[in-house]
Amino acid sequence: AMPGFLCEDALLHAVETRTSSPVRMSRDPMTLQAIGVKKLYPTGEGAGFAGGIVSAAVDGLMVADSILGDLMGNTESGNKKQKSVGFDY
Repeated sequence: AMPGFLCEDALLHAVETRTSSPVRMSRDPMTLQAIGVKKLYPTGEGAGFAGGIVSAAVDGLMVADSILGDLMGNTESGNKKQKSVGFDY
């Protein structure tokens, strides 16, 4: 078990920063990857894509979905649509 967890059911570990950003990192609206850096997914408040814990969580879900699609080889551009935070998710 990893220290700090009550059980072994944790699915994802990621870096957390305790900062907000007045700038936004550029990312591709279809893949959510950073422009010019493959496999880098700027996410949440620190990257300028959220303004609080709820919107950061929603952005994290969208990015996780995009990463999963990338790992599963979903590259059919016909099925991709521009991703945005909102009720259409």
